[in-house]
Amino acid sequence: MKKVTFVPLFVAVALFLVFLFFPNKWLEKMISDEQVDAAKTEMNPLVYQGKYMQSRMLQQDNMMPILGSSELVRFDPFHPYNYAKATDAPYDTYLVGRGGMQSLVHFLNIVEQKKNLKDKKVVFIVSPQWFVKEGLDEFHFSPNYSMLQSYDLAFNKEIDSEIKKRGMKRLLTFDTVKRDTVLRTMYEYELSNHKKYPIVGKMAMAVGSMTRSIQHKKDLYYSLFIGHNPRNLKADDTLVKGLTFEQQLANAEEFGKPRVNNEYSIKTNYYDKKVKPKLQELKGYKKDEEYTNSPEYADLKLVMDAFKDAGAKPMFVSIPMNGKWYDYAEFDKERRDDYYAKMNKFLRESGYAYVNLSKHENENYVFTDTLHIGWKGWVYMDHAMDDFWNHNR
Repeated sequence: MKKVTFVPLFVAVALFLVFLFFPNKWLEKMISDEQVDAAKTEMNPLVYQGKYMQSRMLQQDNMMPILGSSELVRFDPFHPYNYAKATDAPYDTYLVGRGGMQSLVHFLNIVEQKKNLKDKKVVFIVSPQWFVKEGLDEFHFSPNYSMLQSYDLAFNKEIDSEIKKRGMKRLLTFDTVKRDTVLRTMYEYELSNHKKYPIVGKMAMAVGSMTRSIQHKKDLYYSLFIGHNPRNLKADDTLVKGLTFEQQLANAEEFGKPRVNNEYSIKTNYYDKKVKPKLQELKGYKKDEEYTNSPEYADLKLVMDAFKDAGAKPMFVSIPMNGKWYDYAEFDKERRDDYYAKMNKFLRESGYAYVNLSKHENENYVFTDTLHIGWKGWVYMDHAMDDFWNHNR
């Protein structure tokens, strides 16, 4: 008869208990300032899907984070992070963004960091392509969703209850949230003012509390391994340091010229690989699109309201469309102007500082591909950030 041993099970249980009860303060002491600094540009999802690393960053007095999407991972000498370092700007920054990160994902992060955002200046980049008719979809939401932040939302008693409920209602439209039975039950229990599922709801909150604690512990363990893979920032201080705005803009143009071989201001390597092989197929592919009717506007309002509730001081940057490419895609100027007008009104009425870059939509070397800004586009944003920091205190 085969002898049964329970040693592996005992070892597994022992390791789990060590993991679970290892003091958080000890783990925090093991995460160095150097790791935190490196994590500012590592663009690791564990940073912005967690809590600890950003909390450490935001505790710096001169910190002005930049929240956006995939444009932030496209480094060049004029990228705002490189610019701030090269010019010895009075502020530091870290980056929160990758493909598919839109307002709702940022909302969870803002609510999570409420205590650390009081009186903090924040730059929030708004991209036109977020405002498609269907808004944020499951494909883009799911990989950017934070289980930790979503569970914390259910227990958060510090944010405005109306904002909290709007956020939970919106999150419940996504399968990623609905498939989590505990989270869904907690949200529905809270939304009903504890009238729905009175017994099951309390049980879900108890289980959710334990799950939440485990998520926070995991965040600390994950943070131990963040900040060890620095990105190639593609910096060149000589193109920005000690130069005027006009000189930096001229350098950005000279930098872009040899890197573009087409009439659409798209970087050569991207154009040759991604666009040119199917150029005829892409003709008119945006002729039926418009960006003035989208659930993304309500999601962006959630972001604005969360900033207000936190006492933060955001500046919104409205990114234009690549006019030359959008003309080819038959997203005509009239529809683009309709979006710009609506977004301009939306931002103006928010009462927050904002920058409208739409007048640069047809300018060469403002974009590096069909939709992402870079080079001259970054220079415009860099100086808007300087002005915001220096004159909106």
